[in-house]
Order: sequence, then C-alpha cells, then structure tokens
Amino acid sequence: MATRAHLALLRRLSRRDARREHGLYLVEGRRLVGEALLSGAPVTEVLATQRFLDSPGGREIRALLSDRAPLDRISERDLLLLADTRTPQGVLAVIARRPPDREVLGKEGLFLALDGVSDPGNVGTLVRTGDAFRARAVLAGPGSADFENPKVLRAAMGSSFHLPLLVTDDLAAELERMREAGAEVLAAVLDGTDVYSCRSLAPRVVLVLGNEARGISPPVLEKADRRVTVPCPGPAESLNVAAAGAILSARVARMMGGLE
Repeated sequence: MATRAHLALLRRLSRRDARREHGLYLVEGRRLVGEALLSGAPVTEVLATQRFLDSPGGREIRALLSDRAPLDRISERDLLLLADTRTPQGVLAVIARRPPDREVLGKEGLFLALDGVSDPGNVGTLVRTGDAFRARAVLAGPGSADFENPKVLRAAMGSSFHLPLLVTDDLAAELERMREAGAEVLAAVLDGTDVYSCRSLAPRVVLVLGNEARGISPPVLEKADRRVTVPCPGPAESLNVAAAGAILSARVARMMGGLE
C-alpha cells in the first residue's frame, strides 16, 4: 500500500507547478492506463483498488504491467482523493515526463503549434488530431493548457503517448527558427485564403492555431507565410478551434501525401 506521504505527493500533482517540479503526472482509467503501458510511456507505478483488480479490466492491466513498474493497492477513499473524475474507474498510473525531443522540429512533416489555446478539451482534441494525421509533434506556446492537465489527457484519448508534445516560452521565436530551417508556417485565421485552394506546400509545415476568443497573437501571426481558413457557407460565425484544426490538418496532410 502507498504511504500517506506518497499519497500526499500524488495529490499535489493536480497542480501544474507540482507536475513540473516533480516531473510526474497522473493518468486515470483503464483505457488511458492501458494505452500508457502499451505505448511504452515511462510509467513509474500503477495504483488500483481491489475491486478494479478483480475485474476483467484489472486483469488486463496486470497483464500489460507485468514487471514494468510496481503495482500498489489503494483504497476507494484514497482513489477519490487522487482522481480528477467524479466516478473514477479504480486505476491510476504515475508517469514520468519524458525529456523534450526538440530534434524532431528539424524533421519533415506536419507540426501543430498552439498559440494560447487555453481550453483543455480543445488542446487534448488537437493532440488527438495531430496523432490522427501523423503530425511530427504538437508545440504549445504561452497561455496554452498544460499537456499533462487531466482534462487534456482525457480528451487526447491516449494520443498524448504517441507523439512529442513540446512547450516553448516564445512561440514566435520558435517559428522563426523553423522558418529559417525551411519550414512553411500556415496561420489559421477567419479571413485567410481558402485552404482548399492551396496547391503546394513545403516538405515541413507548421499549422498555427490561436486562442479561442482572440485568435493568433500579432507576434506569432507575423511569422506566417500564409494565412488560411476553412470556408463556411452556413450562418455560423466560425468553427471551434479544435474543429478547424482537424479540417485544416486533414487538408494539409493530404497535400503532403500523408493520406495517400
């Protein structure tokens, strides 16, 4: 059984600053814990209730876990204190943050860049979108929701373990470095060029998506080679950033040959 001191440390991981300090974060539920184990994420321990361990899902997690990391039993009460959901499934995993793989930014392919995308559900959905369309990485600038936020992890549905998730304190400077190395930067805006009219792209493309209310900040927008939009014939003023990101990613991926 986990000690009280250890449980107190895990409870602190609900805060972004504590996750950064300790280099650890929590995922919960059979699906996310299972996906973390299947993908080779650096799981340091799994905590589960006896009820969960006696269930088919518990037997599945134990089979995936094998000897990779310790398995600790936890009481239903303690699980409720650690879980972010109201009705937790009975299992949590503690995962160590991987060192950022910044070398990936020099590779060819599609990249998503988030400029102040603050809603955790949108960030998680965009991570899942990047995974679906074979993005090389997702890059988040200041003001974006933390990739390790529990709501981001749930919305990503396991995709957080499949591709590099990078954070930068200066997105505009990061984009400029990528441009100097040959990347083409596309900015998603309301009044840009119809993305379906675009006919050619560089081998490395960064698709920038902005804040839900304010859009892309001026310093980041200045780095765009093209400003693109999804044409909307209906009366809706605009698309949700996650919906727009999915449509634009699909179009860019097809142009780059990723859907062939």
